[in-house]
Parts: sequence; C-alpha cells; structure tokens
Amino acid sequence: MSEHRTGEMVQQHMHESFRPCLLGLPPAIRRHIYLHLGVARWDGFHTVFDLDCPFGRTKQVGFHGLLLSCRTIYDEASALLFSANRFVMHYRQDTNEADGSLQPLRNLTARSLASMTQLKIVLNQASCHHRKEFESNGDCCNGISDPYTEFRHGTPSEGWCPTLHATRHDSPLRRSHSSAAPILDEWLKTARYLASRIGPRTFELSLVCDMGQHEADLATQVVAPLLLLPELKDCHVRLCRDPSDKLAAIAQNAALQACHRTPPTPRSPSTSSTSHLVMLPRELRLQILEYTDLVTPWKEVMWSRLQRGYQFPVGGCPAGSGSACPPDEHKMCRFWGCQFQPRIGESGFVVYYDSIGCFCRLGHAAFSSTCRCWAPPTPLFLVCRALLEDARLVFFSQNRFVVNDSLASASNPCVAFDVFKTLNLPVHRHSLELPQYRQAQPPRAYPAERFAASEFLREVVPASSLRHLRFLELVFPPYNQDCWPQDGHPALQNWDETIDWVRDKINIPNITLRVTMAGMTSLPPSHPDMRDQLTQTQGDRVLAGYDRILAPLARLGGGDGLACFHADFAWPWKWTEWVKDRYKNMDRSPEPFGEWMRSKEDAWNERAERFVLGDRYEPLESCSGKRERELRQWQKDCLPWF
Repeated sequence: MSEHRTGEMVQQHMHESFRPCLLGLPPAIRRHIYLHLGVARWDGFHTVFDLDCPFGRTKQVGFHGLLLSCRTIYDEASALLFSANRFVMHYRQDTNEADGSLQPLRNLTARSLASMTQLKIVLNQASCHHRKEFESNGDCCNGISDPYTEFRHGTPSEGWCPTLHATRHDSPLRRSHSSAAPILDEWLKTARYLASRIGPRTFELSLVCDMGQHEADLATQVVAPLLLLPELKDCHVRLCRDPSDKLAAIAQNAALQACHRTPPTPRSPSTSSTSHLVMLPRELRLQILEYTDLVTPWKEVMWSRLQRGYQFPVGGCPAGSGSACPPDEHKMCRFWGCQFQPRIGESGFVVYYDSIGCFCRLGHAAFSSTCRCWAPPTPLFLVCRALLEDARLVFFSQNRFVVNDSLASASNPCVAFDVFKTLNLPVHRHSLELPQYRQAQPPRAYPAERFAASEFLREVVPASSLRHLRFLELVFPPYNQDCWPQDGHPALQNWDETIDWVRDKINIPNITLRVTMAGMTSLPPSHPDMRDQLTQTQGDRVLAGYDRILAPLARLGGGDGLACFHADFAWPWKWTEWVKDRYKNMDRSPEPFGEWMRSKEDAWNERAERFVLGDRYEPLESCSGKRERELRQWQKDCLPWF
C-alpha cells in the first residue's frame, strides 16, 4: 500500500476519532437535546424572539453557544429554531443614523429565512405591539377592554396604557411626516429581500403600520410590497390604531391577495346574487339569514347607553382562570378576544396563551383570519330595501337583548358609577389609596333624564321592528339608596310615557321580559359606596326604587299580556355585617345559609312577578324567575360579585 494511501486512512481515522459526540447521536436524540436547551418548546407552541435584541427569559437565548459550535449543528438547530418559533422585527430609529432600519431582518441567511414560518414586522405602532414581553402578550391597550377589567384581571384597559407605557407608542404615521418615506423605502427593500428567500404557502406574515384614519394613499403604499412576496400561508395586516372602514378594506384586500385568495368585491343591489336571494321564498331567505352574524353565537346581544351600539356579551372563558371550559361553551370562545386566545389541552385546561398582538377588527383598522369577534352585521342591513326587513326580523327575533343602564361600564351592568372619571384619576389599583378617591362621593340622585331602556325602545330599535322582539332584559346596576329616582323624577315620567307608547308596537303575547336589579358590594370604580353598612331604612329606599321602575310594567302583564315575566332582584342587605354574622353562626342552625339567602330574594322576585302578571301568575309559574337559576351569558363575567 502506498504511503499516500496510508496517510489518507490515518487522516480519516483521526477525523472520525475527533468527531463531536453530539453528531454521533441519532437525529431524534439530538432534537431532544435542542428542545432541552430551549431552541423550541416541547408542547409545539411558539416562543417569541425579537430579531433586534434578546426577547424574553434568559433561557430562551441559552443555546447561543450551540449555534456557534459547528456548521452541521448550526444547520439543524437553526432550522428548528426558525420553523418552530415566532419572530418580531421592529423598525427602529438608530440614533447614529438619519433613517431607521430593518437591517437585522435582512442579515438573516437564505437558509434561515427558508426555515422561518412566522414573522411580525412592526413599522409603526400606536398601541398594543410593544417590545417588552409582559406588554406583548396580546392584550389590547386601546380601550377595547372595559375600564373595570384592569381591577379584576390586571389586564390593560382604558386608562391603563397612559399610566404605564404610552411613551413607548409611536404617533400615528402620516404621509407628511419626514419619517414616512424612509419607512416605506426600508420596508420595500426588506420585502424584496424576503421575496426570493421565503417558501411559498409556508410563511405567515403580520404587518403593523398604524397611521392616521384618513391616510388611504399611504395605506395603499404600505401594503403594496406584499404583492412582491410568494403566496403566504396567512397574512395579518393592521393599518390604524382606531377603526376605519376604508383602511380596514385596504388591509383585508391586501392580506387576501398576499395569500392568493380572492378579496370580496363590492356588489350593488342590482347584482345577480342579490336578485337571486330576493327571488327565493321568504321562508328560505330567513333560514339563510339565520346562519349569518345576524344571530350571535350565544344568541344574546347587549346594548349600553355608553357605547350606544350592540355588543356580544363574551362571558369569559373559564379556562382562562384555571378551570376547565365545557366543550359546548369553548367552541364559542373563538368569537371574542381574538388578540389573546387560550389554547386548550385535552384536559380542558389552558396549556398556552397564543397571540400575534391585537389585530381585532372591533378596535382597529385591521384584518386577520384569526379575528372572528362578533360585530353588528351592518352590511346585511344595507344590501337592498327588499332584504332590510328580513334582516331586522332575524336579528330582533332570534337574539335575546340585554339593555345595560350602567353609567360607568359598557359591558358590566354591575358597575354603577365611575368615580375615577369624576375625579379625573388614572384607572389603576394604586388610585384606591389616594385621598381624593377615599373622600369621593358618588351621585346622590339619578344622574340621567331617561333610563337606558327608554332610549333603546324609542330610539334604537326601529318602530317597525319592535314587534319582532321576543326576549328583552332590562338590567339596572346596584345604585346607592339615594340614587334610585324619586317620584316625579324626569326619568320615571319618561319611563311611564315609554311604556304607554310601546304597548301597541310590541307583540306583547310573544315577548318575554326580564327585569334585573343587579347586586354587588362596593368594588372599584364605584367605591366608596358600601352596601355592607346598609341600614334598614336605606335598604327600604332601594326596594322602593325597584317598585317605582316596576310599576308601569303592570300595564303589559295583565289579560293577554306578556308571554313570561322574570324578576331577578338583589336583596339589598345581602352584604351587610349582620348577614355575615348569621353566616358564621350557621354551623349551629339546621337551616342551610344558601337556601335562606335565596328565600329572601325569591320572595321579592315572586312579589314582583305577581304584581306584573296579576291573575296570570299561577298558570305561568313554570317560567317565573325564581325557578331559573342558570346564569345568563352577560353575568358570567360579573362573578363572583353578582
């Protein structure tokens, strides 16, 4: 054997002898090692990495040395890293340069980009899409949430953002801004770089560029580079922090075109599809419309005088608080809170919270395939005059309508007042310690000229559609003893006139009416009005307020009156100290405390139902409120204080 050949064999043997032990393991074992080092999650969900700086916990970047070890390990680990995680790139303003940059994204190799499956590019963010991990978990800080939510869950809500991280938001972009042209140029350059390196139908892109509501031309320029990319697996686009129909349409068309899906084309009332629908028998048209958003997932709609629009009572997902979510309910959780979706495991409990940030169409000019949040289907009422009445019939007859009288919360009728707004205080837990808050006094007279129910019946529901109503619930919050309107108050006079006006317009024998007097001990933001110190006289004044509102309804119940009437009245003394003392002494009493408490409220509910229904109460006892213990959807987010 020649010396040359012998030398080659020796070199090969030495190379194999010094081969890293890791590469000698089977690929499946090496993958497990990568998972242990945090390259990807064991459960298959995503970790978020910022391409411009370390993002998240230390263990998320503990594998950096592994990527530097050798080419083979780098190829394997980086392929797993970029395919199994979500990456974020913020357009950043470099203090040493006149222009900002997306350069870190363009620094990625073609192999890395070919492996990447999820990327979010933030060109300009006026809310929600922050760099810091605790601020980037999907919660929306743009006021979509109710102000009361922050006290219950510690989540961003109206007033939360300005006190904590408003300085980290960008101003809405405008075409006249000096930064607009550099941002567009940098984004176009980056899109061209991505176009030749990402794979078709495997890449999910999220694009955020918050601009002014009237910047349609700028929006068109922002979404244009999306057409340079190969067909995307999915695309999410947000163009404005605030709602804008025009910008939302631009976002939707661009996202669908990027995924090679056909955008919806505007149709006039004279198009053939509309004509075909109108030509169908009305029974078929109504059945078709029942499968649209005219009927909400829970068949329940709330109207509030604050929001002055219809909303879908979400009720909350029990899995979010650690409890199992019943399968028959969890399938409906996808119709709300798209910005913060829990992933439910086989046990029914949350195993992961997944979010790309807020692209919700309810609060922003945005489009996302993950947003299925219910919104009033306004376009269905605008198709043509012939279908308008059909849409109204389905909407008002197939849903239960809850009218919220609260003056503080659009979604939680259990909150009576917002002391923070009165005092111009920030909505934050620490505000509870301020002297201004402790000394604040909620209103001592009903602070409105009309009930929300009067506004709803006389101004919101078209007069011709009142006859379609089948279920109506009027919810009054736990006002203090002085705030229930007294005799002669304009709200009571208007309420009496409203009942007379509506009697011949609603289909009384086919409508179920419920009146709920919500109950809650004092909690923010209606504190410091406490019910735990309620005296006998004060409680009697609360009950008298119930009766004044109830009195005109007797004109709807007698004779061929209401199909059903439910009363759900909170017993005013439920949270007083003497009731708590009775609860403590219940160990010696054979009478269960829960049954005793329910008997108090049942007595008032039965009294109210007999008053409204009169002689018809006994035949309708099966539908009386005292027999109905199941929580309505809107109540589920008000527990445990309801």
